[in-house]
Amino acid sequence: MFKKIMSVMLAVIMLMSIAMIATSAAQVEIADNSADAIAEVAADAIAEVAADGAADTGADAGAETGAGNVLNFDANSTGWKNFKKIFCYIWAYGGDSFFAWQAKASACTDTDGDGVWTYDLDAKGVSLEAGVLYAVIFSNENQMQTYDLLFDTSVIGDTAYCDGTEYENPKDSTKTGQAAFWKGQDSAKYGPVKCITSIGNVVGTCIPSTTSPQAMYESFLKETLDNARTHSGKDDQTLLDDTAKALDLKQENVSEAIKATGVSVDWSADKSSLEKGMNDEATKPVDGGNGGNGGSGSQGGSGSEGGTTGTTGGSGSTGGSGGSTKTGSGSTTKTGQETTVLFIMLGVMIAAAGVIAISRKRDRA
Repeated sequence: MFKKIMSVMLAVIMLMSIAMIATSAAQVEIADNSADAIAEVAADAIAEVAADGAADTGADAGAETGAGNVLNFDANSTGWKNFKKIFCYIWAYGGDSFFAWQAKASACTDTDGDGVWTYDLDAKGVSLEAGVLYAVIFSNENQMQTYDLLFDTSVIGDTAYCDGTEYENPKDSTKTGQAAFWKGQDSAKYGPVKCITSIGNVVGTCIPSTTSPQAMYESFLKETLDNARTHSGKDDQTLLDDTAKALDLKQENVSEAIKATGVSVDWSADKSSLEKGMNDEATKPVDGGNGGNGGSGSQGGSGSEGGTTGTTGGSGSTGGSGGSTKTGSGSTTKTGQETTVLFIMLGVMIAAAGVIAISRKRDRA
């Protein structure tokens, strides 16, 4: 009888140890998840407070010092009515935006009420790098906005304005966007981004320094030609010639583009209305004086939040910061739990050894 009782007790002790290990593991997981959640929430909260703080305190400082590190926008030139706010949405062309669409930190000010709105880069904590190409969209709270406007640090202090020019939306040919230009700047160097629309039309005045006319044309053949065939109402010969001509390409440029992309088209140099020969300059990145690309590749967006041409992406810096916080919190919590489990298992083993020893003495007696 005693042996049976000892066997049952030993089995219960072993089951309890397994349960304790499982419980400990669950606690570790809960602790990890809790730490992760706290870290993520904290990171988001800190980022939001920092942006709002920069917007609030910076705006006051900018008003007092009259800082010259600004971008201006003449809303009088737009024809917009019934608005009370203007926003300045900036991103590294082909890369990330500084703030979310119409975030508080993107708000402009018009302290003297003359209709020219100012975005104070220093007050908002926006640091632009020399040699990097940027783009900006100005908008109001009624979701009226300008077309993507290119610039770099040499444009700081200038004023953007509209002259009534409207462009076909590159992604949706049924929509248009109001173009904005920089006063006193060559629009071929710093102006509305030039691109090929979804139906093969070329809009804008400024080819980004990150590409070339030839590269733009080849991208059109690979990515947009089928849609343009369907909706432009043009045959291949006319479509390819018209688009190429708008980019100052010649017959050999088109032939090279067709060969490079491998597309099947009904186009012939003999029937082309283009000038004969090759425009070698069109194969080189445009030297518009607007610097290089500081972004990390196109991250297509759509609608007002993504920019008209779909080159805007979200910032990855917040995610990276959250990841490092997460790792540190998890490893610290797990170490304490593993130590506790080790002591519990050691105690269970000692108790089991004692039960076995007592059982053997009873048998000998």
